[in-house]
Amino acid sequence: MTGRGIILVQNLIESSGVKSLKLLAEELNLTERAVRYELEKVIEYLKDSENRDAIELKKGMVIVKNIQNLNETLKKDYSIKYLIPEEREKFIELELIFKRMINLANLSQEFDISRNTVKGYLRNIEIELKKYGLSLEISHKKGLILKGNEENIRIYALSVISKLKSNKNPFFIDIMERYLPKKNGIESFLNYSQKRMNRIISDEAYEIIKKYLRITIAMVKNGHTILEIKNERFLEKTDEFSAVMKASALLEADYDVELSKYEYLKITDYFLGSHTYNFRYSYYENWVQMEVLIKKLIYNFNRYIDVDISNDELLLDGLLNHLKPTIYRVQNGIELENSIYIEVLESYPTLFKTTKKVIKSIEDYVGREFSSDEIAFITIHFKSAIDRNRTIIKEKKKLLVVCDLGYGASKLLAQQLRDIFAVEVVDILPKHILKNNYERNEVDLIVTTVDLKKEEFNIPVVKVRPLLNAEDITKLKRFNLKEKKGRYLLSEIYGEIEKSCEIKDKNSLIKSLKQLLGTRLIDDFLSKKITIFDTISKSFISLNQKAENWEEAIKIAGSILLKNNCIEKSYIENMIECVRNYGSYMVVDENIAFPHAKSEGDVKKTAFAIVTLENEVLFPENVPIKTIIAFSSVDNKEHLDMFLELMEMIEKKEFKVENFVKKF
Repeated sequence: MTGRGIILVQNLIESSGVKSLKLLAEELNLTERAVRYELEKVIEYLKDSENRDAIELKKGMVIVKNIQNLNETLKKDYSIKYLIPEEREKFIELELIFKRMINLANLSQEFDISRNTVKGYLRNIEIELKKYGLSLEISHKKGLILKGNEENIRIYALSVISKLKSNKNPFFIDIMERYLPKKNGIESFLNYSQKRMNRIISDEAYEIIKKYLRITIAMVKNGHTILEIKNERFLEKTDEFSAVMKASALLEADYDVELSKYEYLKITDYFLGSHTYNFRYSYYENWVQMEVLIKKLIYNFNRYIDVDISNDELLLDGLLNHLKPTIYRVQNGIELENSIYIEVLESYPTLFKTTKKVIKSIEDYVGREFSSDEIAFITIHFKSAIDRNRTIIKEKKKLLVVCDLGYGASKLLAQQLRDIFAVEVVDILPKHILKNNYERNEVDLIVTTVDLKKEEFNIPVVKVRPLLNAEDITKLKRFNLKEKKGRYLLSEIYGEIEKSCEIKDKNSLIKSLKQLLGTRLIDDFLSKKITIFDTISKSFISLNQKAENWEEAIKIAGSILLKNNCIEKSYIENMIECVRNYGSYMVVDENIAFPHAKSEGDVKKTAFAIVTLENEVLFPENVPIKTIIAFSSVDNKEHLDMFLELMEMIEKKEFKVENFVKKF
């Protein structure tokens, strides 16, 4: 008897012991023939037990007699040696998650199989681990040890445990119950936290946070703790963190465990994203949804300025990091404590107006308007990107920045200093940890926005405004900071040479000029932007295909990418797995779906494959789809411009898939 048989019988037991073959097949995503085959194996298995007549097949119906005895028999008799290959892999994953190491010889003995077979399972598991930034490391005499960031291990654990819980295999449920703490104390903590927050989270979010907390307590008890977290200062100031900390005594008393501040900050982060969390696919981390939105914001801003900032990675990352707390503040009506609105409006009125205009797309998405203060800070992100892309500097003197405005604003001050002077900003610190940390950095000057006692430091200290003005710059010059010298545009130098010479090798000349002039040269040659028409040809289009379900439709589109040498075969299953795990988030209007997956080393080329179907197929949540546009992205970013291009076409009322594909 296999795990599939166990799950099938468990389904019957939970349905009071009576169900049709047809309904069983639908619920377990099997054919009726496969269900009958599994049932016959179970009946054969039970022949020599006291439950020999426990299951009866009669006129398309399955009937279970004496449910309690059958359930006990299944739990008692189902051994680790009966696990099928897929179940063995899941067993190994649980061992890795909770013990953090495995031994090949021990597993071989437990499963009663060869070491080579176990190695085969491990190869599959390592592919899965890579998706979470994790790996296996050989340790002498111990075996293989799980290595990676603790947050990533928790996310991996949450995914594995959620899948195992959903398939209802009692063997694995019993194993997890041994590893994980009981739920009662966690539920009390969650309920009290919600009461303190004056909010009710969804059932799905409640179950996910509950699983995460059980995993967290188990991990901490085994000595595995989170040591740092993004957006620490932002999270610490939220009402949710305050509520979580007030409820913390319930958690620690019930489980006799002490959790660090970072653990509670991570729990807070789960509460903040609770209306949208779906395993590891949150509103804030959704690489298609959020990055495309911000990429579109940058693209729209770029149209109003005379320098290209569309490929500025620092701007993209900065806005991603800045907008999470911004959206939280906007949705909860929280005003910024420090305003730079007047200064920004007076210094950069045109940039402020442009930012206000283009931020409308984010406001529409969030459903709230951004205040002038919020827009002012976003304006400075764009201003820094413009200056950064106009000028290349050679950094010299070392500065330490002390700022109390949070991570995003502190980075903007650091960028201003780099833009005006030839300096290196070695670190950015808040005031409360400065005294014990500044001596670790070899710096020439401390630049601060807060009051510091200069006599406490053995290096010069200068106080400036968060947004540097002429007075601040004059102050800084007194410390012998070198201002940036003039720079030359590559296009201008190239143009002057072209007037008097015939250029036979443009690329070689540009390379030589860059080497000769170094940081005095601004490379303003814009590389050609790849469009959707560069990545799609007739070989990437297939019309009027037959597909019985959404999985088959994705396989048809995936096979086009595979045939054109854009992906490995594993990418197709990863696309299907994304839909299984996250639902129909990749569906847009006009019956079109954009299946995709993150690049885990199985993407060779950024590409799009278009498939139209004869009949609609239903995606999860009964969403009808007639067009599949599957895509792959080498670095999870290269597709963004083309994806935007497609979305803009689709949003037009006159858009028709049939007319679009004719262009190829």
